[in-house]
Amino acid sequence: MCYICVTRDTSCDTKNRNLCYQKRKKMKDVNLSIIHNRTKRGTPKKAVSVEFRFTLNRERKYVSTGIKVCVGQFSDKRCVIIRHPEADELNKKLDIQYRRMLDVVHKMNEEKVTDLSRLSDFLRADEGERMSFAEYCEKRKEERNVCENTRKRYAVFIRFLKSWGKIHTFADCNVAKVRAMDEYLHKMGLSQGTVYNYHKYLKLFIHDAVIDGYITENPYTRLPFTIARGEKQYVDCINEEQFDAIKGLRIKTVHIRKARDLFLFQCYTGLAYSDLMSFDYDNCEEIGGKLFYHAKRTKTDTDFVFQLLPPAVVLLEKYDYQLPKLSNQKYNDYLKVVGGLVGVPNLHSHMGRATAATLFLSKGMPINIVARVLGHTTLKQTTRYARTLNKDVMGAFDKLEGKM
Repeated sequence: MCYICVTRDTSCDTKNRNLCYQKRKKMKDVNLSIIHNRTKRGTPKKAVSVEFRFTLNRERKYVSTGIKVCVGQFSDKRCVIIRHPEADELNKKLDIQYRRMLDVVHKMNEEKVTDLSRLSDFLRADEGERMSFAEYCEKRKEERNVCENTRKRYAVFIRFLKSWGKIHTFADCNVAKVRAMDEYLHKMGLSQGTVYNYHKYLKLFIHDAVIDGYITENPYTRLPFTIARGEKQYVDCINEEQFDAIKGLRIKTVHIRKARDLFLFQCYTGLAYSDLMSFDYDNCEEIGGKLFYHAKRTKTDTDFVFQLLPPAVVLLEKYDYQLPKLSNQKYNDYLKVVGGLVGVPNLHSHMGRATAATLFLSKGMPINIVARVLGHTTLKQTTRYARTLNKDVMGAFDKLEGKM
């Protein structure tokens, strides 16, 4: 390639620079224009896109501005929006985008591009320069196909990312900054589980940025240290005495009573909150005179199946086979009220699922079956409930010391 005229013409004589400079002069720069109604489908009543047109050596490419107006609302001569109720606002938006596109054109001409094949790369690079990493995370938070609870966890992590302030640009996503974040999180005194989750979210968003071309390499592939998962050894659950106390409560307030009943249903079934809210009686099937429920977990898309025990069926009948719906926050707020009535100060929805697991195990159900009932992806998850049982056994023997 000739480095002066930027062509692959093997006949170029780089020693005779005048010829190459003349050839370069004949080559055109990238041109930018604003157009409307390119497809001629617009009408005075039908709005169509305003677009940027990039032109180089008779090659054309178009980029939408995201602005749509009707025929007669765009001046081809002045390249501005007219006779539109929001003309001023739209023209400001158009002007900002136009300045950005001019920067892209300037960079392309500086690099002496010979065609428009790399236009998308220049646009992506420009967007990456203008967008902070936290803004990108916000964007991906909304785009990712996840449940609302996961989206909320993403939001908590992004708030931390902004407050910490050490990873601002895409260039900041390197091994040194990942290590700095790890050290900062430990200095904050956060649990290892929280530290692990923050690393998990950062790694995920960096991976997305690599796919989108904003980052060339994910620093997590070459970390000089490992990040322990930090799972809880035990899970919070209630004992049979507390369970019976909750079941025997006479509650007059309707929404508190509904929350108590939903919690009991969790204790009988092992359903997580998201699966409790999506419970559909149509997924029940009668086999041998017994009702079985089969569905997929909202969180992991894993199959699970369980038998509806008689007390669970009684609760379903009470609500005409359609369980009450409560937001996660309200549900846990109401459960704290229920817990206060029986001496369990921090009763929450996951304790219902944990109680079901420990009850199933204590009554002799094999751990691999409990895993299927709960929809766990690995036995490691279910083992935490078995550890809780062992902890209860140790606690019981501790109370016997000195009494026998």
